[in-house]
Amino acid sequence: MHTLAVIDDDRRALLRGFLDAVHLVDGREPLSEYKAMRVDGGPETEERLVVADSGAIIGYGQAAWHSAGEGAVGHWGLEVVVAPERRGDGVESELIASLRGGLGDAAMLLWGSDRHVAAAAVAGGWHLTRELNKMMRSLPLDCQHETSVGVSIARYRPEIDDEAWLEANNAAFSGHPENGALTVEDLRQRRRRLWFDPAGFLLAWEGDRVVGSCWTKLHDDGVGEIYMIGVIPEWSGRGLGTTLLCLGLDYLFIVGHAERAMLFVEGDNERATRLYEELGFAVVETVSAYTYDR
Repeated sequence: MHTLAVIDDDRRALLRGFLDAVHLVDGREPLSEYKAMRVDGGPETEERLVVADSGAIIGYGQAAWHSAGEGAVGHWGLEVVVAPERRGDGVESELIASLRGGLGDAAMLLWGSDRHVAAAAVAGGWHLTRELNKMMRSLPLDCQHETSVGVSIARYRPEIDDEAWLEANNAAFSGHPENGALTVEDLRQRRRRLWFDPAGFLLAWEGDRVVGSCWTKLHDDGVGEIYMIGVIPEWSGRGLGTTLLCLGLDYLFIVGHAERAMLFVEGDNERATRLYEELGFAVVETVSAYTYDR
C-alpha cells in the first residue's frame, strides 16, 4: 500500500536520497536539470510525493513552469520518478493525475523516457506531441571550420556578458518552449551547478553584440555535452553554428578529456539532425513528451 504525502523538511532530505538511489540503478539522472534545480522547493513549482506504508519514498512528481516570453503562452513541464521495484503498479498514474489536477487550465507537457511513464500517460488520456533525440559520437572529431568574417570568439564572462548572451540566446531560440525566454536568474542558477565552467562557454561577437554561442558541459562519467548552441536568425545558414559546434567539441576533448560527446535535438529539426549525422552523431535515446487535452 502507499499514499500521497506532504513534503516536509525531513522528507525533503529523504527525497534527495531517493533520487540518488534511482540514479544509481538506472545509470542516468532521474530528472532533467531544470527539474533537479527545483527539488529543494522552488518558485512556480508543484510537487507530489508517494510514500509506502513503511515510510519509504517510492515516487516523486514535479511540475515546473516554463515561461515562453513576452506575449506568448507558457506551460507546465511535468516529470515523475518511481522506484524501480514499484514501476508499473499504478504509482506513475497516481502522480500524473495528482499533478494534472492541481495545475488548472494552463498548458502542460509531460516528459517520459521510462516506458512505464509513457504507458501511464497514454492510458490517462495524454497524447504524444514531441520527441527529443539524444545523439552521441566518439571524440576526437576532425571538424573543419573557419571563423566567420567579422566575428570573434571569446569565453563567457559571468555577469559581464549576461545580458548580451540572453538577448542572443532568446533570439536564437525564439518560440522554443523551454529555451526561448531564459532570464538572468535562470543563467545564475546554472552557474551555481558544480559542472559549470566559463572556459567551456563560447560566445561569438560581432562588434559589441553576441550573435551565437556554444555552451558545453562535462558529465561525471566523462561524457562531454553540447549543452546549448544557437545563432541569431540573421546569422543562420552562414556556417557560424558549425564553427561553434566544432570549437565546443574541441574544447570537450582537449580540455575536458572527454572521449564521447552528446547533444539533444528536437525530433522534427531535420536540418540540425542532418548536420549532426554528417558529423558522425547517431541517435541513442529518444525522450517523448505528451500533452493533455482537457
